[in-house]
Amino acid sequence: MTRIGVGIGVVCLAVGSYVSAYGQAGQETPAKQNAADASTAAQKDKSKKEGPADDVKVAKKVTVNVVFAGDTKFIDAVKAICEDAHGDKLQDCFAEEMKKAGATPAAVEFSKQLGEPGFVRDFRAAGPVDIGYVLYPYRANENQSWLIVNGTPPIIDVDNSKLVTIAARALKNNAAYTGLAHAHPDLSPWPGDRYSTEIPDIEMGANGGVHIIVNYRLREKCHSCAVLGHAWYSFEFDAKGIFAGARLMAISVARDKAPVVRTTGKTARATIGTSIGTSVGEEVTIALPVKDAAASEWMLAKALDTAKVRLIEHSHVAPPSGNGAAGTEELWKFAALGAGTTQIAFQRGAEKPITFRVVVRNRAAGPSGSSAKKQ
Repeated sequence: MTRIGVGIGVVCLAVGSYVSAYGQAGQETPAKQNAADASTAAQKDKSKKEGPADDVKVAKKVTVNVVFAGDTKFIDAVKAICEDAHGDKLQDCFAEEMKKAGATPAAVEFSKQLGEPGFVRDFRAAGPVDIGYVLYPYRANENQSWLIVNGTPPIIDVDNSKLVTIAARALKNNAAYTGLAHAHPDLSPWPGDRYSTEIPDIEMGANGGVHIIVNYRLREKCHSCAVLGHAWYSFEFDAKGIFAGARLMAISVARDKAPVVRTTGKTARATIGTSIGTSVGEEVTIALPVKDAAASEWMLAKALDTAKVRLIEHSHVAPPSGNGAAGTEELWKFAALGAGTTQIAFQRGAEKPITFRVVVRNRAAGPSGSSAKKQ
């Protein structure tokens, strides 16, 4: 598992089937390290000049003012300008280029405190806490991240290596995971889709608290290895934003050669189009046609019934075809987590929505695997 340490006084928190916020993480060995950990080391070196790392404090509430609209043109330019800089000098060069590009003082300051070059590209309120969607342009892998901010502790990186190492312990007591791990002995959790701003799901908890639902990809050994499923955790906060812990909710499994559900001309004309049959714990992929392969075209037309299905991820740009040509479909992947019947509706611009009827069976009610039939 690869992850970072965030330089704003972040606390590595204990997570298990359900554990307290301030437990064992400080005693844990980090999971697999990457360049991000080297950036953390650089941050520590910087602290020798500026004071102990423990003295770094978040003096102000993090707001939407930290968002910076850095596009690919900006990223290419800053990499060229700062190509000879390293460590603290790279961090300073990156921040200076953000300032020149019109970033707010809050955005520049937050970037400096991340521990490596990066910026908040989007921001979302989540009750007593908030979520920052962060891009780290120098990372080779997992260059998107979610930071839960304005709680206690002030920042939680959901993919922090120590946190995820402890979270993985709960997986060993889950039957679906152990069954998958039996066939894939090197199975482990990896960061899920951190690009989509449709996720994570945010749900109200008891007495004004909030639950933030985070999924992790389950794969073996490497970034390019097949995704075998997902582990779903609820990060739980009370009404004051105090982190209580993360609870393992469910495991969803990506079956080999599971069919991709596609629209047809009949689907597009019908109020309720293709019917999808699946089982609890299964994953389903829906492919939607695109006109412009350079951008995402579709969006969810209405909120999901998350008691039955949850969005895992979707490709904002149509994947290329096998022969290298531009893709013609946008892929949306869902996990079926509760039995019953529900709908998934999509819309493109002002066009009529396309709706899929989804029937989720209990595992004992039918054979495993997903199926689809036209209506």
